[in-house]
Amino acid sequence: MTAPPLTSVVSARTDVELAAVFERVWEARGYETRVRFRGPDVHVEAAGETPEGATRELRIWITTTGTVTADKTSAFVRRCERAGIEPYVAAVGGGRVAPDAHRRGLVVLDAPALAVEIRETGVESFVRDLAAREERPATNWLGERIEGRGGDGDDGTEAERDESENDDAGRITRREALKRAGAYVAGGLVTYLAVEQVSDFVQRSPKLRDAVARRAAWVDDRLPDVVLPTVEWSIPTPQPLSEESTLPNRTATVSTPANATAIPYADLRRNPESYAGTAVTYTGRVEETLERDGVRLALVAVEDDRGRPSGDVVARWPAGRFFEDDIGFRLLADERVRLWGVVAGEGSISGGVQYPRIDVSVLEKA
Repeated sequence: MTAPPLTSVVSARTDVELAAVFERVWEARGYETRVRFRGPDVHVEAAGETPEGATRELRIWITTTGTVTADKTSAFVRRCERAGIEPYVAAVGGGRVAPDAHRRGLVVLDAPALAVEIRETGVESFVRDLAAREERPATNWLGERIEGRGGDGDDGTEAERDESENDDAGRITRREALKRAGAYVAGGLVTYLAVEQVSDFVQRSPKLRDAVARRAAWVDDRLPDVVLPTVEWSIPTPQPLSEESTLPNRTATVSTPANATAIPYADLRRNPESYAGTAVTYTGRVEETLERDGVRLALVAVEDDRGRPSGDVVARWPAGRFFEDDIGFRLLADERVRLWGVVAGEGSISGGVQYPRIDVSVLEKA
């Protein structure tokens, strides 16, 4: 029987299986690799040296379903650039990269390109074995095989029997581990019951209760008195805004809008002016911050209801409204925040790309 083309084998793999493939590919090149899960997304990171001796790091974003949009790749590339990492996107199977999502420095891999890398690094047999791997026999929660389920026989394959016979003599089985754990639990329970019995005995004896009370009073008399300092809170003085700013000049605490909603990002990006004045709330990660003319600006990569990055918004508020003591954290890049505010058309962080702008009234750490 003719083996299927490597390209079709690669295209049929899941995100996690492709992560294992990329691990093998870059390990074969002498790189240290690891798999990271960022929400529903799977990333593979590799670090090593080039043949010329230069240090190299890269991050591969794997997707086999849906389309990677321009906003998502923009945020992904910026994060990689700040960390000095080469950005890759592997769109395989049902994964797609939107035509306008390509960015300078971003390497996009598809199934044929990945097949070439697999052959170059000599890990094709691993990929085909991964695809041909049969379902393991059904096991119970102890890891023991369930009779009559999975496989053709009750005793497993010959290879499985040999593997079981050749196990290290000092290796502990799951059942033995559970027995030992049960012994520890039982010992702890016996100790607890013994302490409870002693406690009940003390409670029933008036003489013993009096003796314990006298000892406790003796200890209490010798403890030093501690006077806690009084802390006074004050609201900081508002900082003046520039004349052209339309933001309210205040630092007092503002309650979150009860009618705030998370407008789907695609709709908001398409026509932010039509939502001007609408109360919104989003959760996302800070990409960049800036302060100018008495106004704080932050580029925030907001998330959808499944925790996936949807795109960027420009958050704006008066300098002095939020302070580290008030929001309980420092507003740094990659900080995950939740914000409430109103849509105010479009804006940019530093005169660059225009994104939907939100005038923030409440900001907190997510």
